[in-house]
Parts: sequence; C-alpha cells; structure tokens
Amino acid sequence: MKIRIHGNDWHAHDISENVNWCKAHNWKFIRYAKEDDHDHCLICYWTIHKSDDPEVGEAYFYGGSTWLCSECYGQFIKEA
Repeated sequence: MKIRIHGNDWHAHDISENVNWCKAHNWKFIRYAKEDDHDHCLICYWTIHKSDDPEVGEAYFYGGSTWLCSECYGQFIKEA
C-alpha cells in the first residue's frame, strides 16, 4: 500500500515502524526556533527549520530532538 505525504508516495511498510513508535509518545506542537539549523520529520524526512511558513517552521516535538511534520502528525498520530 502506498501513502502520499507532501506529494511523495511512500510504501506503508517502509514507514510503519516509525509510525508505530510515534503513536506511543506525546507530541507538543511548537515553532522551530534553532537559528541556522534544521531537523527532519521522523516519518517522511521533511525538512523543518526556522521560518514564517508554518508548513516548515511549525511542527510536533518529542524528547530532545525528535520531530514530526504537521502532515505526518495529522495523518498518522492525530487520528490514531
């Protein structure tokens, strides 16, 4: 089965382990604030960085450095 994230197709089996891990944790929606840096969504590897554009500048955070983009959170966690 294929899943579309940010316009890209992913095989469900390629992301299922990370999706299941993410479902087991509590996420906090925050604005990305690190200057001259970026992180990636744990599920789709979307780049998250400081920006006024909420699609890349706001995301879900867990622990010390784990991020989920809003699209993955909405698709896999919020509805879970």
